[in-house]
Amino acid sequence: MKKAMTKVTIGACTFRRQDGLRDLLASIATLRCGSDVSIDILIVDNDEVPSAKDLVHSLAPTLPWPCRYVHEPRPGIPQARNRMLEECLGSDFLLFVDDDETVDTKLVDEHLRIHKQTGAQFVQGPCTMTVPDKSDAWWLDTAFFKQKTFADAAPRYESWTNNVLIEMEFVEQNHVRFDDVLRYAGGSDTLFFHDIVRAGGTGAFAAKAIVYEIQSKSRLIWRWALNRQYRYGVTRANTQLLRKPKLQALIWCFFRSFVMIVTGFLQTLTALYKGKVGLANGAALIARGWGLATGAVGFRADEYARN
Repeated sequence: MKKAMTKVTIGACTFRRQDGLRDLLASIATLRCGSDVSIDILIVDNDEVPSAKDLVHSLAPTLPWPCRYVHEPRPGIPQARNRMLEECLGSDFLLFVDDDETVDTKLVDEHLRIHKQTGAQFVQGPCTMTVPDKSDAWWLDTAFFKQKTFADAAPRYESWTNNVLIEMEFVEQNHVRFDDVLRYAGGSDTLFFHDIVRAGGTGAFAAKAIVYEIQSKSRLIWRWALNRQYRYGVTRANTQLLRKPKLQALIWCFFRSFVMIVTGFLQTLTALYKGKVGLANGAALIARGWGLATGAVGFRADEYARN
């Protein structure tokens, strides 16, 4: 009897990043997958006008797998992500990646290997940061850009949509969707994976399922890096308040904020022997801690709002 094919949709939401999207699709074309895996590609364009349509349609014939373009004009990241879920209901898995990333050739096989090994309803992979100019490589050794990694098949209780495999049957059976209460603020993916866990799902880490993200020069400046850490803190506070009892969430946020800010000030002292790396590590913690505190009192960083 012929073995049933495992259908994986590789999905990316995009918004006016045509150069990044072109590089992503080129890297997906280099994927090497098992003979029992069927791949298709889905691009959801969240611009008011279908600005990525021509690019995707021009590249689709050059790809080894079907590539579909969908226009979702309703502004907001949850709207785009939910449209992604709706458009791939016939797939066994949805593999979310970002439109400013490229993928390793073994990405799909490594995600599926960990899913088979653990039975997890979502499998998270690492994102390796790179810089175009070697003189900027020191940024990647700081808390501004360092990503946490875990052992292969280690359990995970949260994730993000920059590199994650999702079991579609579980999502549909439990009606899990991206909450649009954080429509312009980010964090809807954090809530989504928390909701999977609350519904009885589990997560795991695929240490060899790698995506790559180039940090452009525009990001390798103190102002941008500090603002990003601050927004991370705000978003973390927002998600805590949305899913936990208010008093519990406030205590957690303010305690974590205090610890981060104090630790950050202590970290800045390491600049005496670590130089700018030590200063950056401390500043990143202080900015994130301050974000937690302001998010806890109701501030929301609507960084994706449009005029």
